[in-house]
Amino acid sequence: MNWLDITLLIVLGFAALKGFQRGFIIEIASVIGLVLGIWAGVHVSEEVTEWLGLEIKQEATAFLITFILVLVLVVLLGRVLTKLIDIAQLSLPNKLAGIVLGVVRSAFTLSIALNLIMGYSDGTTPAQDVREASHLFTPIRAFAPTIIPAVGETKWVKRTIDALREVEEE
Repeated sequence: MNWLDITLLIVLGFAALKGFQRGFIIEIASVIGLVLGIWAGVHVSEEVTEWLGLEIKQEATAFLITFILVLVLVVLLGRVLTKLIDIAQLSLPNKLAGIVLGVVRSAFTLSIALNLIMGYSDGTTPAQDVREASHLFTPIRAFAPTIIPAVGETKWVKRTIDALREVEEE
């Protein structure tokens, strides 16, 4: 275990703690709110621009307003559902599932970050000896491309996956 493993474990540990504090419902509401907010911003921002009386060049403002509004509404709905779960005395399962979702979401984000760092540094950062000594680098780096195969369609991700396969074969 090296500094990279320790860093990754600290990030995953904070994600587990945050997931426990927030619970599964709020964690999933945040993810759904983010996705729906982006979708609504893309598909509805033109109408919001007209409705608010903004100029076409201010469509980015309408996108932002739409995104934030949808995100806030979904998170508020998540908070209401969390209160109902608390009333039903299902708080502990909600919090334990929140740990799992928090760690998975964080591992996904770390995977994207590691792939971006490797892509932009032409595979030189982190150093090869650090990567080879790490127990977590390879599985975390492979996580996002495994979850979303479409990410694997880009050239730099294909190179990354091929490099990961070579490491596994050694």
